[in-house]
Amino acid sequence: MKALKYIALFTSLFAGSALVVSAQTTPVQKQRTHLIADNSSTVLTQDSSKKTTKAERNALKAADVKKLIESKQFTFHARYANPLGGGVMSLNGQLINISPQGTGHIYLTSDYDVRIRPDSVITFLPYFGRTTFAPSLNPTDGGVKFTSTKFEYDAKTGKKGNTVITITPQDAQYNRKMILDIADNGVATLQMIITNRNAISYDGFIEEI
Repeated sequence: MKALKYIALFTSLFAGSALVVSAQTTPVQKQRTHLIADNSSTVLTQDSSKKTTKAERNALKAADVKKLIESKQFTFHARYANPLGGGVMSLNGQLINISPQGTGHIYLTSDYDVRIRPDSVITFLPYFGRTTFAPSLNPTDGGVKFTSTKFEYDAKTGKKGNTVITITPQDAQYNRKMILDIADNGVATLQMIITNRNAISYDGFIEEI
């Protein structure tokens, strides 16, 4: 009986000491905890620096775009054409749908642009849409292609901080007005208002000539 009591007492003492040991934090565990905390703060610092870097890049891009606009010397590259009323064009007196599902949003596979300088505007764009009457100069030319050296240039700041440039050529037949809406990242939309054709717009971006 005494032997059994000694065994029970020893077992209870051993269990109690084990609990005390497990409840205590060893120096190694403390070091691991500090390392984990340090690593977490490092990750947070890296994430915040990445966000700051992205914001700085956006600010630099906006500054570059602003300089281009103020210089009045840049190129608008057209990537999409948006005909009024869908993507149709006239061929031998018949209207043909040339856009996917008639959406009027046409991807341009060739290089089309508008080069703007203080003394000239050179436009080389395609046209999709309805023509009210045939142009007298070149009936086979279906694009919007002209060079203007006499034009009005007006730039204003829009409600969302974008820049709206209105160019009114005075020596380009049928081409009445060009409205270029530029975001601070350089993405732009150009609307062409033409006398003998339905209006059309183009999506693209601007960059240095």
